[in-house]
Amino acid sequence: MRVTLITGALCSLMAFQQLHAQDMQKPKWWWGKQKKEAFLAKKDAQVLAAEEQEEATNSMFVFMNGNQACLEDSLISKIPEPKGRINLNKTDQCADSVEISDGVFIDMDYLTAHDYYSTWDTHSVNPYDYSIKSFQDTVGLNLFDEAKAKEAWSYPLDECVRVTSNYGFRRWRFHHGVDLKLNIGDPVKAVFDGVVRIAKYNRRGYGYYVLIRHKNGLETLYGHMKEYHVKPGDMVKAGEVIGLGGNTGRSSGPHLHFEVRYQGHGFNPRDMFDFVDQKEPLIAQFDLTPNNYRLLLSAKSSVYHKIRSGDSLWSISKRYHTSISKICKLNGISRNTTLRLGRRIRVR
Repeated sequence: MRVTLITGALCSLMAFQQLHAQDMQKPKWWWGKQKKEAFLAKKDAQVLAAEEQEEATNSMFVFMNGNQACLEDSLISKIPEPKGRINLNKTDQCADSVEISDGVFIDMDYLTAHDYYSTWDTHSVNPYDYSIKSFQDTVGLNLFDEAKAKEAWSYPLDECVRVTSNYGFRRWRFHHGVDLKLNIGDPVKAVFDGVVRIAKYNRRGYGYYVLIRHKNGLETLYGHMKEYHVKPGDMVKAGEVIGLGGNTGRSSGPHLHFEVRYQGHGFNPRDMFDFVDQKEPLIAQFDLTPNNYRLLLSAKSSVYHKIRSGDSLWSISKRYHTSISKICKLNGISRNTTLRLGRRIRVR
């Protein structure tokens, strides 16, 4: 028994020495690559953990310390009061208004026009318990009064712009809006009359952003701003400046992230607006159909795989009975792309 144990230990030692000798023969660039991949994997794991934590808190921005809370309060205190804005929050009593929280009033139409609008939430972008899969019919939305077309709607930016990222699948994530090129400090405008439901900061997502509720059932979102000029409960008019363009939150350059949502779910804003040329006039009646949610429904039925140690495109394709080419096409990657630990890729 003793001889057997000693023999086993010697074999293990010899195997270890052989592997060590093989590693020592590998070039320096190989070791540098291994070190870099280990660093990137650790960094991705930290980012993923932070994103999962953020999703677990219902995408609400959590103040990490008192300094950030003071910064937010300071920003709110500097919000100007443009001429003509109706702020029901400062009225003691207002006919046809509803108190949504202590001392905060809004026009009751913004709560009674649609069943799901009875929910008023100043933190969550989609607080509505509505499944997009149940959307089967065409809904006619009155966007504005044709008699007042000139002042009843507006583009979010003054000039014709370049769309830098479209609605739909974008590498690892689904993009719920469009990205519009701008310069930092450019005015950002409300596209329709409405009431501000959210004006806040989202550190790992929208940055400084505003979400406006409209009486026709739509909500519009304006993200990555440098600053916002409104507060929840403010009534805004179409074309009114609600903030300044910026590069805050998860953003790789100055742009406006713009979304149009119905019952909490976003559809392609380009189905409604001609951002590039601004030549096609907006029609007063917009028909929303299940086809507008085709890409979103596809995303919700998609299958994703979380990269683990030892994974390769070949092993993943075999596991999900698909091809490497299809995986590359779905994720906008190539066969030579490094698969980083913790990252999710779409496989179907």
